[in-house]
Amino acid sequence: MSTQVENPTPAFPFTGFHAPVHNAPAVNSVNAGRSIPVKFSLGGDKGLDVLADDSPSSRQTACDGTATDPVDTGAVSTSGLTYDAATDTYTYVWKTDRAWAGTCRTFHLELSDGTDHVAHFQFR
Repeated sequence: MSTQVENPTPAFPFTGFHAPVHNAPAVNSVNAGRSIPVKFSLGGDKGLDVLADDSPSSRQTACDGTATDPVDTGAVSTSGLTYDAATDTYTYVWKTDRAWAGTCRTFHLELSDGTDHVAHFQFR
């Protein structure tokens, strides 16, 4: 008797990041030290416990010199994760470091369902 292992469907139907962040493989261009509103939807309000422990995070990566898409950070003042029921949008405000100027980083949004979603950034 054989046992078939099923691949579970992620609990959250993540469909990509929303503006102003451009989805990979695009490289987002932003001024270091700015706060970036990282917006996404999960198919409705799943509560504010949707992030995995120690998420989000970022890691420095090599800059490959490809064209970049500018990110309009606007006036972002709220920090942390919020949910807007009117737009069905989660927003995590990512506060970047001025010391990152001239570097590239990959932003990792790991959700509590075990999925990891990335966006690439080049800092000026």
